[in-house]
Amino acid sequence: MSHQSPIRAMLKVARPATHPANDTERFTFLLLDGFTHLALAAALEPMRVANASLGRPAYAWRIVSISGGPVSCSHGLTVLVDEALGPLARGETLIVVGGPATARRDEPGLSAALRREAAHGVRLGALCLGIYALARAGLLDGEECAVHWDLAEGFAEAFPEVHISTGAFALGRRLTAAGGAVASDLMLHLIAEAHGADLAARVADLLVCNGVRSPRSQQKVSVQSRYGMRNPRLVKVLKSMEANLETPLTAQEIADIAAMSVRQTERLFARYLKTTPMNFYMKMRLEKAHRLLSQTELSVTEIALACGYKSSSHFTKNFRAAYAVTPRAMRVVAA
Repeated sequence: MSHQSPIRAMLKVARPATHPANDTERFTFLLLDGFTHLALAAALEPMRVANASLGRPAYAWRIVSISGGPVSCSHGLTVLVDEALGPLARGETLIVVGGPATARRDEPGLSAALRREAAHGVRLGALCLGIYALARAGLLDGEECAVHWDLAEGFAEAFPEVHISTGAFALGRRLTAAGGAVASDLMLHLIAEAHGADLAARVADLLVCNGVRSPRSQQKVSVQSRYGMRNPRLVKVLKSMEANLETPLTAQEIADIAAMSVRQTERLFARYLKTTPMNFYMKMRLEKAHRLLSQTELSVTEIALACGYKSSSHFTKNFRAAYAVTPRAMRVVAA
């Protein structure tokens, strides 16, 4: 009895390989200032290994910048590029690789250039925060887009026409990967679509990727792993807390979810998390507030309501106690 490897099962596609044996698929990676270096490397290495495994150039790529000059990545390394961004041929793929600065800065002329390539039949995609460049150009309107979990709320407010996916990556008309390392999973699935699951599995094995994610894989680690515990009652409570930040649960409702008394629930939190249920809950809500303050233009009052506070003054008091700065002052610093 044969057993299919987990990686092959994950990469299994319904249709056969789509590229002829002598065809070369061409990618252009546009690096924006402050791009995430991990995302670029994670996208390139699967193609390099696929070429080596096939013994032919099934994939070709070039690295470009807007000006043709070198680009600094998020950790400070300067990368030389092949040339400036220019017109691509129909059927080529242009991937925008962004970083933290991409969310704040709109490169002059970039939106028009991206729209021109899309109109000429170039397949477009984005890694990490490169999605902001596509969204500003209107090229993600009505499309599914994988957005990093820490940016999803702000991105949704800025681009309400985009269908935000909570999965690791999206393989729709626009290729998107939520974070740096996920780019390798995206590329492995593209390799599987073009050349079959066996090749993609071999590439994954050679890269020691023994846990290839699917498009619907969650971005964040499980609650159990995040907090280093396995207690099923506590896991259930924490998931319920995360799902109810705008309308907080009461201490009794939390206890009911755990199927324990309020006092027993307090002892459970003290044992595993060294705090009380309500203090831990408040920390969750304030972390959401911190994200909204730095990523959106919502007012402090609107953010307070979104995080379960009926009073802006109460919200400000708790926020200052947690972060040693008021919400308004933190927004000035973030800007």
